[in-house]
Amino acid sequence: MINMKKLILAMFFSLLLSFILFSGCIQETSEIEEPNNIEKFKMIYVDDDGGADFTKIQDAIDNVGNGSTIFVNNGTYYEMLIIDKSLNLIGESENKTIIDYQIGSPQSENAIIVNANDCKIKGFKIICDNYTSNKIVINIKSSNNIVSNNIISNEGILYSHKAVYIDMYTMNNTISENTIINVRNGIESFNSDYNNILNNNLSSNEAYGIYLLDSNNNIITGNIISYNTYGIRIQDSRNNKVFENTIISNENGLYFCCGSKNNMVYLNIFEQNSVYNANDIISNQWDNGSIGNYWDDYIENHPDAKQINGIWDTPYNITGGDNIDRFPLVNLVDI
Repeated sequence: MINMKKLILAMFFSLLLSFILFSGCIQETSEIEEPNNIEKFKMIYVDDDGGADFTKIQDAIDNVGNGSTIFVNNGTYYEMLIIDKSLNLIGESENKTIIDYQIGSPQSENAIIVNANDCKIKGFKIICDNYTSNKIVINIKSSNNIVSNNIISNEGILYSHKAVYIDMYTMNNTISENTIINVRNGIESFNSDYNNILNNNLSSNEAYGIYLLDSNNNIITGNIISYNTYGIRIQDSRNNKVFENTIISNENGLYFCCGSKNNMVYLNIFEQNSVYNANDIISNQWDNGSIGNYWDDYIENHPDAKQINGIWDTPYNITGGDNIDRFPLVNLVDI
């Protein structure tokens, strides 16, 4: 009798649980936990010839939600953009997806302003045909952004502006795989920390290929920096790492000044920089403790040096002060 009562109770609770599982309660809970985010993450297309969601890039930016991707088809877009939400802005081809910004009024200071965090700008050619002064092509006023695989250049006379400007109080931005030519300052960081500047081609810029001002803990690596007045200038900045760059055919190679210290420089190529390869008037480290840099003028300055396992036995003297590269490399193959 007791076992029969237990069996009846078990059957009752089993039926009750089945009723709850198949009732509308579970469905209502599911709707709360998984809201409809289709519009938030929608892929939007832009084509200047029509046939897409929008013909203007800014119209697409204004009409999508955070987390969306805007894909821009090849064409020429005469626009200046303000990005005020987290999104991906992707061009079809960095040679054929063109943003041509015509500076014509005092308020048009920037081609692209990035105000929101977590944005990506990739695959555009950004040009200007007319002379400008103190303008910025991509002005980054936020953090955790990626600017990659773009071409930024001037199509006419040399103009004075900054190609990519990382503004104050931002951090963790990545500037990579871009080609920046014939501007004033290629990549400039002002009071911005923990950024990555990597694998860019910076050439024929009027002042600086890369310029760090009051910016700490940044990484500069893998860049080809050539035919600039200064390849890299680092001013009043600390704890930055500069490694595996090719700094070639500039007037001045790498220049530390104005309070810059505790920066580390190693595994770079310094070659054919006409005024000096490097100048350090404060105190920075020109090797990583076992490997230094390649200097094309090493032999003429140290004709009696001997090599040991790919390292010259005599340190290389850095122009401007008492700093040395303790482990200068013998061959480019060691880079």
